[in-house]
Amino acid sequence: MNSYVQCICLIVSFIFGILLYYGNKFNIRIIRNKNILMKLILSIFYIFNMSIKNVLFLYKINSGILHIYFVLLIIIGYVYMCVKKRK
Repeated sequence: MNSYVQCICLIVSFIFGILLYYGNKFNIRIIRNKNILMKLILSIFYIFNMSIKNVLFLYKINSGILHIYFVLLIIIGYVYMCVKKRK
């Protein structure tokens, strides 16, 4: 994988972390007043859906190769939005 593809993957991973933050907020708003079984089902579906989206994005860009720094940038993007929204 060349450096251009790696840079694109890093940017996409960071943006995916931001999208994960907004999706998580939306998911929490949806399941707030549901019973415990419905919360569990919707949370599992949400996690599965976001994982599949991440793999599909990476598959389109670099044949689905997942490196640890892609995961770290997803986490950094998520934490960045958490910190930004608290200010």
